[in-house]
Amino acid sequence: MADPAGPVHLAGTGAWLPPRVLGNAEVAALAGVTEEWIVRRTGIQARRVAGDDEGAAVMSAHAARAALGASGIPAESLAAIIVATTTPDHLTPPTACELQAALGAWGAACFDVEAGFAGWIYALVLADSLLRAGRGDAALVVGVEKLSTVTDRADPSTGPLFGDGAGAAVLARGSGPRTVRSTSWWADGRLADALKRPAGGALRPFDARVLEERSHLLRMEGTKLFKAAVRTMAQQAQAALSAAGLAKEDVGLVVPHQANLRIIEGLVKEMELDASRVYVNIDRFGNTGAATIPIALDEAVRAGRADDGAPLLLVSFGAGATAGAAVLG
Repeated sequence: MADPAGPVHLAGTGAWLPPRVLGNAEVAALAGVTEEWIVRRTGIQARRVAGDDEGAAVMSAHAARAALGASGIPAESLAAIIVATTTPDHLTPPTACELQAALGAWGAACFDVEAGFAGWIYALVLADSLLRAGRGDAALVVGVEKLSTVTDRADPSTGPLFGDGAGAAVLARGSGPRTVRSTSWWADGRLADALKRPAGGALRPFDARVLEERSHLLRMEGTKLFKAAVRTMAQQAQAALSAAGLAKEDVGLVVPHQANLRIIEGLVKEMELDASRVYVNIDRFGNTGAATIPIALDEAVRAGRADDGAPLLLVSFGAGATAGAAVLG
């Protein structure tokens, strides 16, 4: 096993989006709003919806194989598989174990992280820490959601927002062009009620009344979350930058959680960022929860947006409330 305290870098990325596109015309009709209203309020033009046989494990496997291929690291070399999701296929076993079986990564420890839509950043922090502590040479970090299964399309506050997809990254010991320079994470349980699924868990298990009330679906207090999301992402981004010894001007590309275009624009304003250096794909994919950052990161890497050697800033916010950031480069 490698010596502790060595550097860790991003060795490869991958993503997978279901082929089915759900456009605004259909969503607007279901939510009782107009297409123009959806674009104005969210910036979303379309989102992807997974099929019946495309669950979290299947989507994760597609993204993971792409990331492993990009990294050149075989699955059997993975020391850990960490899956961030709020929509696992099953309450047990962990999606990470199902993913391990699909990949044949028999040497890996496997577990899931449920930290709202900031879950992938949490998983990145954990994987980086494990590798730096000498607990292996490579780890797979996946963000995946099938939010179409918990979205009430008739609810205008949530129905237009959410889509499905998966993103993955392989972290490896050693120096590389995208070394993990710093990470930060945060939580405030006082905001726990602002985005939640009221029923369907152990406190209020599924029954006929839950299904009739549709209380197993996501409910959100958007106004309550908006300012918290903008302010907290800015604070977490600054914390990660400070820990890396960098200023915002040093960053080549910012990859934020794709929650809502107005939140991203609020972050740009709050931090006085150059909007041209902020990656946005929410217009095409909607909010894919814990998968937004790894999907956007993979797109940016494959498009050459992260090839200039300048640091990357990743920053997220989710239910709980949770948030976090990371600097690579």
